Amino acid sequence: MFVGIILHDTIVTAISAHQDAICVPGVLTNASAVRLRLLTIPGICDGTKDIVCYNCNTLRVCLGTELGQETMVACPGNTPYCNYGTSSDRCSTVPIPNVCDTGALDSPLTCSAVGILPDAGNCQIYHGCIRVGQSSSIYTCPAGYVFNAALELCAIQNVFSKCVTMQCATNYVGHVRYGLTQKFYGFCDGTSTQPLVFRCPNRASFAFIDGSAFGECIYLCPGQGNYANSNNPATYFQCFWANRRLRYNLVNCPTGLVFNTLLRYCV
Repeated sequence: MFVGIILHDTIVTAISAHQDAICVPGVLTNASAVRLRLLTIPGICDGTKDIVCYNCNTLRVCLGTELGQETMVACPGNTPYCNYGTSSDRCSTVPIPNVCDTGALDSPLTCSAVGILPDAGNCQIYHGCIRVGQSSSIYTCPAGYVFNAALELCAIQNVFSKCVTMQCATNYVGHVRYGLTQKFYGFCDGTSTQPLVFRCPNRASFAFIDGSAFGECIYLCPGQGNYANSNNPATYFQCFWANRRLRYNLVNCPTGLVFNTLLRYCV
């Protein structure tokens, strides 16, 4: 079980009194494989609707209830997906949830950090990671909700909680911002339009290096000593005074050990 669920519950409890419970955790999706996509949607001409979805990209126009009394119409490029409606199905910019979502949007990512990560291309899902280097678990937001980077939860989509995605320009190598947040960012390797997703540790903020396409997470030391790296328990921040300023090194624990936040060394 992903420990972030406990975190979700705590956050929701803390903020619900102020935001009328408009923020909710996503629903855990099977993360070990791309969601099952139906080759044929069970939409039949039974007199209930004039138009039904035949598959993810094709409408069936019902001319009667007998087999063969229908016309197939492919959805156009500006509204490529067939989606359900109350009295009639229709072509839409949004695919049928959990059925016709593209594989790329529903694929787990390789975890770059422990905790919550947004999806670069789909603001209606996010990823939960329990170990660096492993595949993520996918959490899906309810209809009308999007991932909120500040709360790390699903929030009602509005002017205060917008749909945020990241994309790489052709042949671009460097970092990209995730909206206005300083917590999440992406890296473009010049070969794909989909960036790799990263997050800064607690007490760190992402900032671009002046005059560069690259940036870094800048950690703010709370004092002198050793402090946990929330992104990776096998590392820690070693903070020290130098030239009247608190500075830090990121230190790796010996192989097989993790940083103990009470003892403040690797065990």
